Amino acid sequence: MKKTNSEKGLGLFALVSISAGSSLAGVISTLTLATEQTGRAAWLAYAVAVVIGGVLRVLPIIFFASMFRYKGGNYAMTTVALGELMGGIYALWWLPMFLSRGTVASALGQYVNSIFPGIPTMWAGVAITTVLYVVNLFGTQSMTRLQKPLTTIAMIVLGAFTLLGLFHLQDGSLALTSPGYFSNGALGYLLAITLVIQSTSAPSLVCGFSWEAEDPQRNIPRAIFLSAGIVFLIYVGISFVASNLLPIEEAAGKPLTFLAQNLLSGTVLVVFLIAGPLLTLCTSVNSGMTSIAAPVIGAIRNGWLPRTLGRTNKHGVPWIIYTAMWLICVIPMMLGVSLKAFTAYTVMTQRISGMLLLLSGFRIPTKFKEQWKRSALHIPNCIYYPLLTVIACIEIGTLIMSIRTIPFAAFIGNMVLVMLLALYAWIRYQTGKTNVQILIEDETGQSPIL
Repeated sequence: MKKTNSEKGLGLFALVSISAGSSLAGVISTLTLATEQTGRAAWLAYAVAVVIGGVLRVLPIIFFASMFRYKGGNYAMTTVALGELMGGIYALWWLPMFLSRGTVASALGQYVNSIFPGIPTMWAGVAITTVLYVVNLFGTQSMTRLQKPLTTIAMIVLGAFTLLGLFHLQDGSLALTSPGYFSNGALGYLLAITLVIQSTSAPSLVCGFSWEAEDPQRNIPRAIFLSAGIVFLIYVGISFVASNLLPIEEAAGKPLTFLAQNLLSGTVLVVFLIAGPLLTLCTSVNSGMTSIAAPVIGAIRNGWLPRTLGRTNKHGVPWIIYTAMWLICVIPMMLGVSLKAFTAYTVMTQRISGMLLLLSGFRIPTKFKEQWKRSALHIPNCIYYPLLTVIACIEIGTLIMSIRTIPFAAFIGNMVLVMLLALYAWIRYQTGKTNVQILIEDETGQSPIL
């Protein structure tokens, strides 16, 4: 249902700023991992990862968002498609995603320290994360007012850096048989894709703003597609320059700061690092606090977690959840937890929870027949189901590769965590502590039956 002028919501520009901004930081925080695994082919890994993560694997979310306006993000989708218990399990499996903000927050500190060596890495990350946390405590409009200029400036600066870098590349940059390409073979290339693919899926988190968006059935899918295109250009451009600006033995595993120092200098370098990587990381933390919290907040309202956790301040912000996310970011930084550790405890859990979204996608044409027929993105079932089957094969493949990217102890930890969270959801459901009510409506204002 399209909002009236009296209740005008987030427009397309705001949604794209949130969607793209939440993902751009991925190339900053994962560049070292990609070049370590596959050398000069890092840009090819990002290209495939964006197509898979930013478009293919989130197609069920895009299709669902084109049919309904809803509150609760992917929790709402899994609940109405798969049932109450599956929705609750998904929401609890989403909790480890809070750790993903720690990856970005930690990278924030590293970049500040590289610009201003006198500022300790840990305290820089803690300080900036705290400021963005406070901004979010004033509500979605406050977050959006900051997000729009930050994302715009960051995109322009990163784009300019890419264009300049294209004039300073090593020989054989486009020759895939050149030394340094696929430095760890096919396995290293696949591992690189797996390590960076999660960040490329971030544009779809904008579905958490469906209820607050203007004309959401059209603007949410548009925002995801537009953001995926922006992310593709930025990810591929930055990683291509970064992996071909210097000999790969010098560039592999190095942050963008190090590489920028070989292209820029003086005031121009400082301006780039502040207006480019630093602002990019800020956009991710800023918008991510709201979008990542959406499924969990929906679960709290429905009783999957203690309802006291959902208490809001005078701006309607669930301050306890936001505070928990802030603490999850700053405490590991204070304890010196590495970026790789953050990644290990998010990438695999998200692959598993993604399976529930995929199953939800398979239910769309049969459970929501009328809405599916009226969807602007409707495609024939003879195309839809084979497409989802391909996506399923990709999901299974990335899950298998995710297992290979993490230490055995982290694998066991992920498995134990997944089982405990599912058990907790089952207990809450069986003991009658849940009361599932999903705010959802199609373009006619009708709500589907759970």
